[in-house]
Parts: sequence; structure tokens; C-alpha cells
Amino acid sequence: MSNLLKYIDELENAKIMVIGDIIADEFLIGRPERLSREAPVLILRRNRQKILPGGAANAAYNISSLKGDINLVGVIGEDLPGEKLKDILEKNNIDISGIFEAKNRPTSLKTRVLAGGNQVVKQQIVRIDHLEESYISEKLQKKIIDNLRKNINKIDGVLLSDYGNGIFTSKLKKEVIKITRENEVFTAVDSRYDLLDFKNASLATPNLEEAGNAVGKTLKTQKDVIKAGKKLIKELKLENILITQGSEGMTLFDKTGSYNHIPVANFSEVYDVTGAGDTVIATLLLSLAAGVPILSAVRLANYAAGIVVRKSGVAVVKPEELRKEVLNNEK
Repeated sequence: MSNLLKYIDELENAKIMVIGDIIADEFLIGRPERLSREAPVLILRRNRQKILPGGAANAAYNISSLKGDINLVGVIGEDLPGEKLKDILEKNNIDISGIFEAKNRPTSLKTRVLAGGNQVVKQQIVRIDHLEESYISEKLQKKIIDNLRKNINKIDGVLLSDYGNGIFTSKLKKEVIKITRENEVFTAVDSRYDLLDFKNASLATPNLEEAGNAVGKTLKTQKDVIKAGKKLIKELKLENILITQGSEGMTLFDKTGSYNHIPVANFSEVYDVTGAGDTVIATLLLSLAAGVPILSAVRLANYAAGIVVRKSGVAVVKPEELRKEVLNNEK
């Protein structure tokens, strides 16, 4: 049997700090009733509402679900979505002492409206984003940097989760990576828009679109992916880069120019890709911080992603689910 099962048991020993853009993912779920008389639109009778961790909070949620020791650092507003989000995070054993509230900065909120009858799976019909994209203040930057310095000797890895919502100023990016490098702490980057600004980290996990934007070219073939991976790992001065490719799997590069392609897990059963990228980097960083060899860590992350895409909405993976997935697929 594969060593992957043994590695899953070791994940709970790793201590991770996630720094990034915290988002509240709100879901409004209803049943369609009729067309409105006011406009040609559907009227939904709302059945329930829920808020789940999104953005950096979702990455932290994934790490917590796999029994990692997790400290989440970021900024929320002094508002109801922020309060609800903190409650959920605390209930899932996530240290929120590094979450700072801003008076004039609302919590980033993504509202998804889902509709469907009682006998069918609810489908998303619209998403409404209320996002704050201005950079955080100098005062908040200092609090985040001070928090990292205070805890750097207690953690095995740092994840920088950049959704473009203003946490990562130029100063914060450089200072955080400088501190982690000086203390030899493994640092992973997941950046939606500004990958090239995160130089000297340990690892980055762009998807095809993000990697293509970084090299200024749409990546249409595996040959394009290989060229982009080799270019980015040199330009960013990384140890490794993992380019995720959706239904085509993922390709891992190291600084020597070597690469390995890992086929996708359970492509035929894909239901919803929401949050899959957070699952990949969370599982990968947690595994590496626990001492798992990188190719095995990527395989675990691949299996974890294969689980969450079979679930509806923002989802996480539990250790028993990951064990079952490995048992079903490893010979």
C-alpha cells in the first residue's frame, strides 16, 4: 500500500499560518415559485441562509479540516458578516487572534443565490460581490507583520492567500517573505492577480489563467505550460511551482528545470469547482510542513481536490475522506 496513508496521519502535527484576504461566502437558498409581475424574473421563496469561510479563510478552513494547527491572519470589518465568520472559524478550531477589525472597511462578501425544487440539486443562478479592494492602512500592515514576527518560531509554514482585496501591499509582501526566509519557514503563495510580485517564496500554485497572465500568454497546450513553468520558477526565484490545469491535472516544476505531470483525480465526477484551488494549496502546504516529500504532497493535494469538486459550493476535506480516496485509487 502507498505511503500516502501514513502521511495523512502526520498532517495534524503541522502548524500553519495563513495570511490573506478574508472573504465571507454567503449562500441564499430558495425555491422558485413563479414569475414576477414587476419584471420577467423568477421569484424565489428563501428557505435558508448560511455563511461559510471564503478566500484565505477557506484555505484556513481546509487546513483545520485536515487537523492542521492553524492561525488565520487578516482583516474584516466591524459588521455582521465579519462576526458570523469569526464564530464559524472559532467553532472549527481556527486561531483568530490575528484577525483585525477595521472601522471603515467592510468585510468582503460574496453572496451566491441558489435555486431549485425539493427533489433537485440547487443550482447557483447569480452571485453578488461586495468587495473592498483598496489597500489596508499602515497601522493594519504593522499589526500583521508584528503578528508574524511574534509567532514565526511556532509555525512550520506560511500561506499567502491573495484574492486582490487589498491585504498585500508592496511593503507587506516583501516584509512577510523576508521574515519567513530569514527564519527558514516554508512559504506558499496563491495569488489571483499579482503572482510576479511574490518573489523569493518557496512555492506558488497558479492555475492556467494566472500562470498565463504572469507570462503574458494564454497557455493552450502542455508545451505552453512547461515553458511557462520553467520561466516563472526562475523569475520568481522559487523552489517549486505547481500549475493546476483543471481537467488536465497539474504540473510540478523544481528550480533545476525538472517537471512532473499528475493527472486529475475523478474527472468524470466533477460537480462544482468552487474553492478547489484553496483545497489544493492548503493540502499541499500542510503536507510539506509535515515533512511529506513534495511529489507525495502533490498527489495528496490532487486527491483532496478530486473530493471537493464532487461537493456543492465551498467545501473541505476530512482525513477519513482523504484516506478513502487514497485507498480507492492507489494500488
